[in-house]
Amino acid sequence: MYDKLGEVVLKTEERMEVGVITAPDAPHAEEVKQFLGHKGGNWEWHIQRCVTEVLDALETRFYVGKVEGRVITNIMTVEHEGVGILGHVFTLPQERRKGACKGVMGYQMADFRERRGRALYLGTGYNSHPFYIYHSFGFESVFPESGFMKYYVNADFEECYFASAPTAPKPVEWHDWPKLTALSGIVGWDALRSLAWDVYGPTNFEGGFLGFKHDLETEDVYNDAKLLTTPDGAIVGWATVSRDTRWKPATAVLDIFFHPNFADDVPTLLSAMAFPESKVQCYVDSGAAKKAEVLEAAGFTCEGRFKNQFAYQGQDYDVLVFGRG
Repeated sequence: MYDKLGEVVLKTEERMEVGVITAPDAPHAEEVKQFLGHKGGNWEWHIQRCVTEVLDALETRFYVGKVEGRVITNIMTVEHEGVGILGHVFTLPQERRKGACKGVMGYQMADFRERRGRALYLGTGYNSHPFYIYHSFGFESVFPESGFMKYYVNADFEECYFASAPTAPKPVEWHDWPKLTALSGIVGWDALRSLAWDVYGPTNFEGGFLGFKHDLETEDVYNDAKLLTTPDGAIVGWATVSRDTRWKPATAVLDIFFHPNFADDVPTLLSAMAFPESKVQCYVDSGAAKKAEVLEAAGFTCEGRFKNQFAYQGQDYDVLVFGRG
């Protein structure tokens, strides 16, 4: 479905129509695929699918600017229940420096608020020209000097979203994409968050989720993956078990990460996991005392320590290896 949102007069005095394509949308599918065809990889995998099929409850929108009926700029959002990721910001090279992207973004941000959106995340280069454009619309760095940015409609979003509540485990679905970024982006907690996903510290999980979801659907990599959720739909923890083919026979790697308010609920998440018969190991940074405590309570034993195994934001971390089986 295409909805016209308004018009913008560009710096060249051209009139640009601004509208939004809500996927899936067969009439505009080829137009979207061609305009963003340069993305490639798992980005293209999502675009090719979302314009023609429903991906669970994921909401994908393409905000476009058109001059004389031709798309010249685009901003995509993927959302669920008011939490979203903003990406695929692209203007045709010959149409740049006219204010087209900024014109579309004004309508996109207003539409997000009107739909009662709560939080948006994006990734860009810190201190770059796009960084300051996003900043002018209310985005700010998730942590100092970072191009990983957040926009909260209400300043207390994170406090309310991650407020203590009952939890239950569930399988991974497409609409978990933006909410996993809300969790992976929390500041002031474990440094090593996922070995399999290469997540260290607050991280934009925009691209990481697509690789993970693609593997879940097409590859025999993961033994199991579960998410811990609240009744309001917040994702407050994750657990994955994947093969570690560096060893013969292959061992399995458990990755767990959770919001500190929900540490007591992690045993429920672990009990829902289907562990393989092989040895299972979990790597824990030396600052993650609560994670180590949870693993020990679940029957894992600390088997060793790697000294100064990695550095994050100027600090060296040891890595403890917990195993069972």
